[in-house]
Amino acid sequence: MPSKICIIGAGAAGLVTAKHAIKDGHQVEIFEQTDKIGGTWVYSEETGCHSSMYKTMKTNLPKQCLEFENVPYTDGLPSFLPHENVLEYLENYSKELSIFFNTKVTNVTREEEQWKVTTSTNSAEFESINYYDVVFVCNGHFFEPFNPFENSGFVGEMLHSHDYRRAEHFEGKKVVIVGAGPSGIDITLQVAMTARHVTLIGTHAVFPVVLPGTVRQIPTHVKNVYSEGVITDEGENITADVIIVCTGYKYKFPFMDPSLIQLKHNSQIVSPLYQHICHVDYPMTLFFIGLLHLAVTFPLFEVQAKYALSLVSRKGKLPSDIQNFEENRMKTAKSPRDFHVLVEEQWDYMKELAEMGGFEKLDRMEAIRKLFVYVVEEQKRNPIGYKMQNFEWNDEDMEFRKIDSNCAVTLDK
Repeated sequence: MPSKICIIGAGAAGLVTAKHAIKDGHQVEIFEQTDKIGGTWVYSEETGCHSSMYKTMKTNLPKQCLEFENVPYTDGLPSFLPHENVLEYLENYSKELSIFFNTKVTNVTREEEQWKVTTSTNSAEFESINYYDVVFVCNGHFFEPFNPFENSGFVGEMLHSHDYRRAEHFEGKKVVIVGAGPSGIDITLQVAMTARHVTLIGTHAVFPVVLPGTVRQIPTHVKNVYSEGVITDEGENITADVIIVCTGYKYKFPFMDPSLIQLKHNSQIVSPLYQHICHVDYPMTLFFIGLLHLAVTFPLFEVQAKYALSLVSRKGKLPSDIQNFEENRMKTAKSPRDFHVLVEEQWDYMKELAEMGGFEKLDRMEAIRKLFVYVVEEQKRNPIGYKMQNFEWNDEDMEFRKIDSNCAVTLDK
């Protein structure tokens, strides 16, 4: 029986959920608080907004890891794409969808066996209340910065990577970048072109290649931030004009009834969920798509959406012990911050969802896995040059190959 479905957010997760929900015959309404689709892929010069894009940002993974099933990118594009190309891909993908733009969801609550959803236009002129059988929360998780040093008393300029836009802003300045994840490394390489000196601090801040001469790498933690700079765990004092904090994000759902969702461990864990998707008290009607990160995002979103929709149609399987998922996951996660991080485990995770949902695993998944593993190792080995590589599909070997290479990408065990 068709359901009336509310989808919150018209980023990649919301769009792929809508596509499959409509394909399954459901009535779908999508609400987007901005005037564009794309979520975090929409670039804006403004800071403090929903997007985390910076001007020259390219994808950290090749396009082959960022495709929906049977929806390739336009021919001729490089493997590592400027953000504009990803947004164009999502725009083309969503052309047939009807979306309520400039409409913010302000409240979601349970009422009489349905979901009561309150929305308002951005001008706050109009407020509307509608009832739905199912709600999909697809509002992204790259808009609420996690900054452990925001009240440190630093007298220079401090910003989170969320608000970084252009390297020119730091010309001639002494910059400290805290966090050596993908964003921290990328921003370091850009800022090094204009800044007087850059210090990159993070536990993974050592690479087997020489970074630009203005960059110093320190594989440690920041113990404290004070008025003039930072102090490392070893007690080294590093002064700075600017501190760029690349320490990730917090989850935030300002529209959810507080009795429904708990945000634990500095808002790093969304609870109570099964498989990072289904609310354990309403496992067939309230879903969160796209909470996981450090993964092949678009294929992952698609598998999550298909599994959730299999539950909506009562075709998918739901174990009897879903209440234990969070406790079990806490035992296997490296830390609370890694609760919603599946790197090596993402492949078994997607396979399990496909099996429980009764659908085929995504095409080329094994080849995508090998490509992902290869690229992650290349990021560590050569953070400067790895995005210059290009890949293509080879029908004979059923693998991705580096272009102009005679070897398929099989650099994993």
